[in-house]
Amino acid sequence: MTAKSALLRDSLDVSTRHVLPSRSVFNARCGILTPRERLALSGVSEFRYTCSDSAYGQAVSASGDMAWAGDATDADELVTSDAFAAGALIASLENHISADIDLLTKTGALDGFLSDAPTLIGPASGLLRHPSSQIQPGCVIDTSDGPVIIDKGAKIARLSYIAGPAYVGENARIDSAHLCGPVVIGRECRIGGEIECSIFNDYSNKHHEGFVGHSIVGEWVNLGAITTTSDLKNNYGQIRLESAAPWCGRPELHRYDTGEIKFGSIISEFVKTAIGTMINTGSILDIGSNVFGDRPTKYLPAFSWGAASESLYDPDRFIRDAQTIAARRKVELSPARIETLRHIRMMAGKRV
Repeated sequence: MTAKSALLRDSLDVSTRHVLPSRSVFNARCGILTPRERLALSGVSEFRYTCSDSAYGQAVSASGDMAWAGDATDADELVTSDAFAAGALIASLENHISADIDLLTKTGALDGFLSDAPTLIGPASGLLRHPSSQIQPGCVIDTSDGPVIIDKGAKIARLSYIAGPAYVGENARIDSAHLCGPVVIGRECRIGGEIECSIFNDYSNKHHEGFVGHSIVGEWVNLGAITTTSDLKNNYGQIRLESAAPWCGRPELHRYDTGEIKFGSIISEFVKTAIGTMINTGSILDIGSNVFGDRPTKYLPAFSWGAASESLYDPDRFIRDAQTIAARRKVELSPARIETLRHIRMMAGKRV
Protein backbone atom coordinates (compact mmCIF):
# COMPACT_ATOMS: atom_id res chain seq x y z
CA MET A 1 0.00 0.00 0.00
CA THR A 2 1.40 3.38 -1.02
CA ALA A 3 2.06 5.69 1.92
CA LYS A 4 -0.22 8.70 1.91
CA SER A 5 -0.28 12.04 3.70
CA ALA A 6 -3.25 13.91 5.09
CA LEU A 7 -3.55 17.60 5.92
CA LEU A 8 -5.87 18.11 8.88
CA ARG A 9 -7.22 21.66 8.79
CA ASP A 10 -8.84 22.86 12.01
CA SER A 11 -11.17 25.84 11.69
CA LEU A 12 -11.27 26.17 15.51
CA ASP A 13 -15.01 26.66 15.17
CA VAL A 14 -17.29 26.62 18.20
CA SER A 15 -18.86 23.44 16.83
CA THR A 16 -15.67 21.37 17.26
CA ARG A 17 -12.89 23.13 19.16
CA HIS A 18 -13.96 22.14 22.69
CA VAL A 19 -14.18 18.37 22.22
CA LEU A 20 -10.48 17.55 22.71
CA PRO A 21 -8.57 20.85 22.65
CA SER A 22 -5.27 19.47 23.94
CA ARG A 23 -5.08 16.89 21.11
CA SER A 24 -7.53 18.23 18.45
CA VAL A 25 -10.90 17.02 17.20
CA PHE A 26 -9.05 14.74 14.77
CA ASN A 27 -8.03 12.57 17.74
CA ALA A 28 -11.54 12.49 19.25
CA ARG A 29 -14.07 9.76 18.64
CA CYS A 30 -16.76 10.64 16.13
CA GLY A 31 -18.10 7.09 16.00
CA ILE A 32 -16.27 3.96 17.04
CA LEU A 33 -13.12 5.42 15.53
CA THR A 34 -11.42 8.81 15.48
CA PRO A 35 -10.79 10.66 12.19
CA ARG A 36 -7.09 9.82 12.58
CA GLU A 37 -7.84 6.12 13.01
CA ARG A 38 -10.10 6.04 9.95
CA LEU A 39 -7.43 7.69 7.83
CA ALA A 40 -4.75 5.31 9.11
CA LEU A 41 -6.91 2.31 8.19
CA SER A 42 -7.27 3.76 4.68
CA GLY A 43 -3.49 3.91 4.27
CA VAL A 44 -2.55 7.38 5.53
CA SER A 45 0.77 7.31 7.39
CA GLU A 46 1.71 11.00 7.60
CA PHE A 47 -0.50 13.49 9.44
CA ARG A 48 -0.05 17.27 9.21
CA TYR A 49 -2.08 19.69 11.28
CA THR A 50 -2.84 23.34 10.59
CA CYS A 51 -4.99 26.06 12.12
CA SER A 52 -5.06 29.86 12.28
CA ASP A 53 -3.25 30.12 15.65
CA SER A 54 0.37 29.03 15.25
CA ALA A 55 1.28 28.96 18.96
CA TYR A 56 -1.69 26.75 19.78
CA GLY A 57 -1.29 24.75 16.58
CA GLN A 58 2.33 23.86 17.22
CA ALA A 59 1.50 22.80 20.77
CA VAL A 60 -1.47 20.64 19.83
CA SER A 61 0.43 19.10 16.91
CA ALA A 62 3.06 17.74 19.26
CA SER A 63 0.45 16.59 21.78
CA GLY A 64 -1.60 14.85 19.10
CA ASP A 65 1.36 13.17 17.35
CA MET A 66 1.04 15.26 14.21
CA ALA A 67 3.43 17.44 12.24
CA TRP A 68 2.76 21.18 12.31
CA ALA A 69 1.97 22.17 8.72
CA GLY A 70 1.83 25.94 9.12
CA ASP A 71 0.53 27.38 5.85
CA ALA A 72 1.25 24.25 3.81
CA THR A 73 -1.48 23.02 1.50
CA ASP A 74 0.09 19.99 -0.16
CA ALA A 75 -1.14 16.54 0.90
CA ASP A 76 -2.78 13.52 -0.67
CA GLU A 77 -5.91 14.14 1.36
CA LEU A 78 -7.46 17.23 2.95
CA VAL A 79 -9.71 16.76 5.97
CA THR A 80 -11.37 19.70 7.70
CA SER A 81 -12.81 19.91 11.18
CA ASP A 82 -16.10 21.13 9.69
CA ALA A 83 -16.93 17.51 8.89
CA PHE A 84 -17.22 16.83 12.62
CA ALA A 85 -19.48 19.72 13.70
CA ALA A 86 -21.24 18.82 16.95
CA GLY A 87 -24.87 18.97 15.84
CA ALA A 88 -24.35 17.03 12.64
CA LEU A 89 -22.12 14.52 14.41
CA ILE A 90 -24.75 13.61 17.00
CA ALA A 91 -27.50 13.54 14.37
CA SER A 92 -25.49 11.13 12.19
CA LEU A 93 -23.87 9.07 14.96
CA GLU A 94 -25.73 5.91 13.93
CA ASN A 95 -24.34 6.23 10.40
CA HIS A 96 -20.80 6.78 11.70
CA ILE A 97 -21.04 3.64 13.86
CA SER A 98 -22.30 1.59 10.92
CA ALA A 99 -19.56 2.85 8.60
CA ASP A 100 -16.88 2.13 11.22
CA ILE A 101 -18.16 -1.42 11.70
CA ASP A 102 -17.91 -1.95 7.94
CA LEU A 103 -14.35 -0.60 7.93
CA LEU A 104 -13.28 -2.69 10.94
CA THR A 105 -14.86 -5.78 9.41
CA LYS A 106 -12.92 -5.30 6.17
CA THR A 107 -9.64 -5.00 8.07
CA GLY A 108 -10.32 -8.13 10.13
CA ALA A 109 -10.34 -6.21 13.41
CA LEU A 110 -13.59 -7.93 14.45
CA ASP A 111 -12.50 -11.47 13.49
CA GLY A 112 -13.04 -13.92 16.34
CA PHE A 113 -15.64 -11.78 18.12
CA LEU A 114 -18.50 -13.79 19.67
CA SER A 115 -22.27 -13.39 19.38
CA ASP A 116 -23.53 -14.78 22.69
CA ALA A 117 -25.02 -13.08 25.74
CA PRO A 118 -27.05 -14.23 28.76
CA THR A 119 -30.11 -12.44 27.40
CA LEU A 120 -30.18 -11.32 23.79
CA ILE A 121 -33.05 -9.54 22.05
CA GLY A 122 -32.84 -9.26 18.27
CA PRO A 123 -30.54 -11.04 15.81
CA ALA A 124 -27.49 -12.75 17.30
CA SER A 125 -25.45 -11.57 14.31
CA GLY A 126 -25.88 -8.02 15.64
CA LEU A 127 -23.78 -8.75 18.74
CA LEU A 128 -20.00 -8.88 18.39
CA ARG A 129 -18.05 -9.17 21.59
CA HIS A 130 -14.37 -9.86 22.13
CA PRO A 131 -13.72 -13.25 23.77
CA SER A 132 -12.07 -11.50 26.74
CA SER A 133 -15.13 -9.33 27.42
CA GLN A 134 -17.64 -10.24 30.14
CA ILE A 135 -21.42 -9.97 30.15
CA GLN A 136 -22.79 -10.93 33.55
CA PRO A 137 -26.10 -12.73 34.06
CA GLY A 138 -29.00 -10.32 34.36
CA CYS A 139 -27.84 -8.11 31.46
CA VAL A 140 -29.92 -7.52 28.34
CA ILE A 141 -28.34 -6.85 24.95
CA ASP A 142 -30.82 -5.59 22.35
CA THR A 143 -29.75 -5.67 18.71
CA SER A 144 -33.24 -5.05 17.30
CA ASP A 145 -32.37 -1.55 16.05
CA GLY A 146 -28.65 -1.90 15.49
CA PRO A 147 -25.46 -3.82 16.32
CA VAL A 148 -23.70 -3.90 19.67
CA ILE A 149 -19.88 -4.14 19.69
CA ILE A 150 -18.16 -4.96 22.99
CA ASP A 151 -14.38 -4.69 22.79
CA LYS A 152 -11.45 -6.37 24.48
CA GLY A 153 -11.59 -6.61 28.27
CA ALA A 154 -14.89 -4.72 28.61
CA LYS A 155 -17.19 -5.75 31.44
CA ILE A 156 -20.98 -5.41 31.38
CA ALA A 157 -22.15 -5.74 34.97
CA ARG A 158 -25.48 -7.24 36.07
CA LEU A 159 -28.74 -5.41 35.38
CA SER A 160 -27.26 -3.39 32.50
CA TYR A 161 -29.24 -2.83 29.30
CA ILE A 162 -27.57 -1.98 25.99
CA ALA A 163 -29.62 -1.21 22.89
CA GLY A 164 -27.73 -0.82 19.62
CA PRO A 165 -26.25 0.67 17.70
CA ALA A 166 -23.64 0.84 20.46
CA TYR A 167 -19.92 0.41 21.01
CA VAL A 168 -18.25 -0.34 24.35
CA GLY A 169 -14.50 0.22 24.21
CA GLU A 170 -11.54 -1.70 25.56
CA ASN A 171 -11.57 -2.32 29.32
CA ALA A 172 -14.66 -0.15 29.79
CA ARG A 173 -17.11 -0.99 32.58
CA ILE A 174 -20.85 -0.66 32.25
CA ASP A 175 -22.32 -0.90 35.75
CA SER A 176 -26.09 -1.37 35.96
CA ALA A 177 -26.44 1.23 33.21
CA HIS A 178 -29.06 1.85 30.52
CA LEU A 179 -27.48 2.61 27.13
CA CYS A 180 -29.91 3.58 24.38
CA GLY A 181 -28.12 3.77 21.04
CA PRO A 182 -26.57 5.21 19.15
CA VAL A 183 -23.92 5.32 21.88
CA VAL A 184 -20.11 5.21 21.84
CA ILE A 185 -18.20 4.49 25.05
CA GLY A 186 -14.41 4.86 24.81
CA ARG A 187 -11.71 2.72 26.35
CA GLU A 188 -11.40 2.54 30.14
CA CYS A 189 -14.63 4.47 30.75
CA ARG A 190 -16.78 3.76 33.82
CA ILE A 191 -20.47 4.17 33.06
CA GLY A 192 -23.66 4.00 35.15
CA GLY A 193 -27.08 5.63 34.91
CA GLU A 194 -28.70 6.44 31.56
CA ILE A 195 -26.90 7.34 28.33
CA GLU A 196 -28.68 8.15 25.07
CA CYS A 197 -27.23 9.11 21.68
CA SER A 198 -23.88 10.28 23.08
CA ILE A 199 -20.13 9.85 22.73
CA PHE A 200 -17.80 9.33 25.68
CA ASN A 201 -14.15 9.66 24.79
CA ASP A 202 -11.51 7.57 26.55
CA TYR A 203 -10.88 7.43 30.30
CA SER A 204 -14.04 9.28 31.35
CA ASN A 205 -16.36 8.44 34.23
CA LYS A 206 -20.08 8.67 34.74
CA HIS A 207 -20.28 5.89 37.26
CA HIS A 208 -23.53 6.77 39.01
CA GLU A 209 -27.15 7.64 38.33
CA GLY A 210 -28.03 10.61 36.11
CA PHE A 211 -28.85 11.17 32.44
CA VAL A 212 -26.53 12.18 29.58
CA GLY A 213 -28.25 12.59 26.23
CA HIS A 214 -27.24 13.83 22.75
CA SER A 215 -23.92 14.97 24.19
CA ILE A 216 -20.19 14.75 23.51
CA VAL A 217 -17.91 14.04 26.48
CA GLY A 218 -14.14 14.47 26.22
CA GLU A 219 -11.31 12.48 27.77
CA TRP A 220 -10.56 12.31 31.49
CA VAL A 221 -13.97 13.69 32.51
CA ASN A 222 -15.54 12.79 35.85
CA LEU A 223 -19.26 13.40 36.26
CA GLY A 224 -20.45 13.28 39.86
CA ALA A 225 -23.50 11.30 40.93
CA ILE A 226 -26.84 12.55 39.52
CA THR A 227 -25.08 14.85 37.03
CA THR A 228 -27.73 15.28 34.33
CA THR A 229 -27.88 16.99 30.94
CA SER A 230 -30.95 18.48 29.29
CA ASP A 231 -31.17 17.76 25.56
CA LEU A 232 -34.50 19.33 24.60
CA LYS A 233 -35.86 22.85 25.06
CA ASN A 234 -39.30 23.28 26.58
CA ASN A 235 -40.44 24.96 23.35
CA TYR A 236 -38.79 22.31 21.12
CA GLY A 237 -36.71 25.05 19.48
CA GLN A 238 -33.42 24.53 17.67
CA ILE A 239 -30.40 24.53 19.94
CA ARG A 240 -27.54 27.03 19.70
CA LEU A 241 -24.09 26.74 21.22
CA GLU A 242 -22.07 29.76 22.30
CA SER A 243 -18.48 29.99 23.52
CA ALA A 244 -15.13 31.70 23.41
CA ALA A 245 -11.67 30.16 23.22
CA PRO A 246 -8.85 32.54 24.18
CA TRP A 247 -6.43 29.62 24.18
CA CYS A 248 -6.67 29.44 20.37
CA GLY A 249 -7.03 33.10 19.50
CA ARG A 250 -10.82 33.35 19.87
CA PRO A 251 -11.45 35.45 23.01
CA GLU A 252 -14.81 36.78 21.82
CA LEU A 253 -18.05 34.80 22.03
CA HIS A 254 -19.01 32.90 18.89
CA ARG A 255 -22.31 31.19 18.18
CA TYR A 256 -23.15 27.97 16.40
CA ASP A 257 -26.61 26.75 15.42
CA THR A 258 -26.66 22.98 15.75
CA GLY A 259 -29.65 22.73 13.42
CA GLU A 260 -31.13 20.20 15.83
CA ILE A 261 -33.92 20.32 18.39
CA LYS A 262 -32.15 17.62 20.43
CA PHE A 263 -28.66 18.41 21.61
CA GLY A 264 -27.31 18.20 25.12
CA SER A 265 -23.82 19.44 25.94
CA ILE A 266 -20.18 19.43 24.98
CA ILE A 267 -18.26 18.50 28.12
CA SER A 268 -14.59 19.06 27.37
CA GLU A 269 -11.59 17.11 28.63
CA PHE A 270 -10.57 17.08 32.30
CA VAL A 271 -13.93 18.54 33.39
CA LYS A 272 -15.20 17.50 36.83
CA THR A 273 -18.74 18.01 38.12
CA ALA A 274 -20.00 17.82 41.68
CA ILE A 275 -22.86 15.57 42.73
CA GLY A 276 -26.27 16.76 41.63
CA THR A 277 -24.99 19.00 38.81
CA MET A 278 -27.77 19.99 36.39
CA ILE A 279 -26.57 21.11 32.93
CA ASN A 280 -28.76 23.22 30.63
CA THR A 281 -29.60 22.35 27.03
CA GLY A 282 -26.86 23.39 24.60
CA SER A 283 -24.18 23.97 27.23
CA ILE A 284 -20.41 23.89 26.81
CA LEU A 285 -18.29 23.11 29.84
CA ASP A 286 -14.84 24.05 28.63
CA ILE A 287 -11.57 22.24 29.27
CA GLY A 288 -10.44 21.80 32.86
CA SER A 289 -13.55 23.25 34.50
CA ASN A 290 -14.23 22.16 38.08
CA VAL A 291 -18.01 22.54 38.44
CA PHE A 292 -19.59 22.89 41.87
CA GLY A 293 -22.06 25.14 43.63
CA ASP A 294 -24.86 26.51 41.46
CA ARG A 295 -26.02 25.25 38.07
CA PRO A 296 -23.24 26.06 35.57
CA THR A 297 -23.67 28.87 33.09
CA LYS A 298 -24.53 27.80 29.54
CA TYR A 299 -20.94 28.48 28.53
CA LEU A 300 -18.50 27.79 31.32
CA PRO A 301 -15.04 29.10 30.31
CA ALA A 302 -11.92 26.98 30.37
CA PHE A 303 -10.49 26.13 33.82
CA SER A 304 -13.39 27.71 35.68
CA TRP A 305 -13.32 27.02 39.40
CA GLY A 306 -17.00 26.75 40.36
CA ALA A 307 -20.18 27.06 38.34
CA ALA A 308 -20.16 30.83 37.91
CA SER A 309 -16.65 31.12 36.36
CA GLU A 310 -15.64 33.81 38.87
CA SER A 311 -12.20 32.31 39.43
CA LEU A 312 -9.79 29.98 37.65
CA TYR A 313 -8.26 26.64 38.50
CA ASP A 314 -4.72 27.21 39.82
CA PRO A 315 -2.45 26.12 36.93
CA ASP A 316 0.03 24.09 38.97
CA ARG A 317 -2.75 22.42 40.91
CA PHE A 318 -4.59 21.58 37.68
CA ILE A 319 -1.52 19.86 36.19
CA ARG A 320 -0.91 17.90 39.40
CA ASP A 321 -4.54 16.84 39.54
CA ALA A 322 -4.54 15.82 35.87
CA GLN A 323 -1.44 13.68 36.39
CA THR A 324 -2.97 12.10 39.50
CA ILE A 325 -6.19 11.28 37.66
CA ALA A 326 -4.26 9.68 34.79
CA ALA A 327 -2.02 7.71 37.15
CA ARG A 328 -5.09 6.01 38.66
CA ARG A 329 -5.57 4.37 35.25
CA LYS A 330 -1.85 3.63 34.99
CA VAL A 331 -1.41 6.30 32.32
CA GLU A 332 1.35 8.91 32.22
CA LEU A 333 0.43 12.08 30.35
CA SER A 334 3.06 12.85 27.75
CA PRO A 335 5.33 15.89 28.23
CA ALA A 336 3.89 17.34 25.00
CA ARG A 337 0.35 17.05 26.31
CA ILE A 338 1.26 18.63 29.63
CA GLU A 339 2.91 21.53 27.81
CA THR A 340 -0.20 21.95 25.67
CA LEU A 341 -2.39 21.98 28.77
CA ARG A 342 -0.10 24.62 30.30
CA HIS A 343 -0.37 26.73 27.14
CA ILE A 344 -4.17 26.47 27.10
CA ARG A 345 -4.35 27.30 30.82
CA MET A 346 -2.04 30.31 30.42
CA MET A 347 -4.12 31.68 27.54
CA ALA A 348 -7.35 31.01 29.40
CA GLY A 349 -6.12 33.41 32.06
CA LYS A 350 -6.17 36.18 29.44
CA ARG A 351 -9.85 35.78 28.66
CA VAL A 352 -11.98 38.92 28.33
